[in-house]
Amino acid sequence: MLGIVVLALLALPLLSVKGDAEAAKADLTAALDALESGDLPTAREHVTSARGHADSANEDMSGASAGVWSSLPVAGTAVDDVRHLVSALDDAVSVAEIGVDLYPSVAGKRATLFRDERLDLASLAALTGKVREAGGHLEDAAESLDQIAGTSPVVGDTIAANRDLADAEVSPMAETYAELEPMLDDLPALFGAEGKRTYLVAMLNPAELRYSGGATLAFAPMTWDNGTLKLGESLDLGATPGLSVPIEWPKVRGNTFHYPGPNILRNATLAPSWAVAGEELLRAWQSATGRRYDGVLAIDVVTLSRLFGIAGGVTVPGYGELTEANLVQTLVGSYDDYYPDPSGQDALNAAIIPSSKDQLFDGGDYVAKAKVLAGAADGRHLAAYFRDDGLQEGFTALGLEGDIAEPTGDYLGVFTQNTNGSKVDIHQRRSVSLDVALATDGSADHQLDVVVDNDTPPYILPVPDPREGYFTKWAGLALTTFVPDGAEVSQATFRGRPWNGYVGNYRDHDFLLQKVLLEPGSTAQFEASYTVPSAAEVSDDGDLTYRLAVDPQGTVIPQSVQFTIRLPRGYRTTAVPEGWAADGASLSFSSDAFDASQEWEFVAEAGS
Repeated sequence: MLGIVVLALLALPLLSVKGDAEAAKADLTAALDALESGDLPTAREHVTSARGHADSANEDMSGASAGVWSSLPVAGTAVDDVRHLVSALDDAVSVAEIGVDLYPSVAGKRATLFRDERLDLASLAALTGKVREAGGHLEDAAESLDQIAGTSPVVGDTIAANRDLADAEVSPMAETYAELEPMLDDLPALFGAEGKRTYLVAMLNPAELRYSGGATLAFAPMTWDNGTLKLGESLDLGATPGLSVPIEWPKVRGNTFHYPGPNILRNATLAPSWAVAGEELLRAWQSATGRRYDGVLAIDVVTLSRLFGIAGGVTVPGYGELTEANLVQTLVGSYDDYYPDPSGQDALNAAIIPSSKDQLFDGGDYVAKAKVLAGAADGRHLAAYFRDDGLQEGFTALGLEGDIAEPTGDYLGVFTQNTNGSKVDIHQRRSVSLDVALATDGSADHQLDVVVDNDTPPYILPVPDPREGYFTKWAGLALTTFVPDGAEVSQATFRGRPWNGYVGNYRDHDFLLQKVLLEPGSTAQFEASYTVPSAAEVSDDGDLTYRLAVDPQGTVIPQSVQFTIRLPRGYRTTAVPEGWAADGASLSFSSDAFDASQEWEFVAEAGS
């Protein structure tokens, strides 16, 4: 009896661990909310409170009571598990402490990282050092969580559930850090700390689409020299001699969309992935101008408008005030205002590049801007390509590389490419429906339905519509669907007639291509039935693991999507990804504005 009483007394300190852990977690959540609203003092208060709770939990788990309980045959495993949970919590609080310390240099209007056309390399070194420190804590937290068994009687399930919740937060950050860590050494070189670096800024015009995004119609050279930024004179393709004449440049190996012979610079970015399109552009630029650059920053007007939402509008001489609300329409949606000479509109595209530099680098708020850029990259409105492999790997880890997904199962990307030099793609509306029927052998039958509307305003100019060029309302386009390599097409129709398009291959993808010239207000519909032989992995016990990756195109009006996945008879999924709905053996997802690349995984168990 006395032994039971002693054990009960010894357990009292352990009972407070749960309360401390929950309080620390609540503090961390509140701190993040405060940082997102720009309230640094409140964030610091919550992080300080979280540290107190984490220290208290650590003290309890390292005390005599925990030592006694850990020596017991059954309770010992649970105590060890809780110790690992508390250790992971301690590391999470350390990451938050580093975050609030870094906040003044990278967030808010007074951020010190970049001022007066110069990046503070000392601040950058301090930043990368702190990021490494935070990364170490993330790795330690992930290791602690990996050591949790979660098998103890009574409390094991609860511990395992808490472990899984924490792991869902920690592991992605730890994995991202592991991918980014090699890039940290290369960051100073990116900004010219080891010698001058030059990059080509390309302004993308989504009124004239390429598979990679908007057409590259305006450019500016960007130079970084020992942390000092210099943006050269903006150049517009139409107004710059030598940039609109046919030239030849060396093909990037494996680029199906590099056509032999002379071509114009605006067609250098036909490939859907910027690892290819960016290198093609740099080679074409060097052929046209004799100048070699170290990389490309491709940014479209949709991204720029979002940055204006953070930094505020600007006044451009001759064009008035440009804001988040009117930027896209002013830059790429008002060509009729410049009839018969569109050079005024093109000059505006070039004039806005210096403002894009100011919006991106000046005025602080770098955390908010980074979120805008990440969201824009997810929607393929922005991409960065570097010839330096280390930098490119780092930007790939950040999701800023602008590549289409490499299929690890199933894949879909529906893109259009402008073929008549029109500027009507700003009005394009697109809907995509995909119905996937999985089979027990891992193959999948697909029913695809793509509808493209050329939803333009009326043609009002005092001459016949030329069906090409800046002012036409006709949409010349190549409607192209990218699917996994080896897909087998059984049937396809276009505008209700048998399909007479082209099947090709690009890297790890097949694609189905159909060219069409759409009259104003008309619709094109493409329907296809095809099979992907290895869409899902099949385990020894017959379970299916199906992965679907989908990329959007960087359109002004996001496409709508409807996806349906049908499991084989007798199968049920063990988990439904966020945003999906399950109805028996059928899963569905829909969005009226699909503007971010997505990858989903489904595990279907046989006989469940």
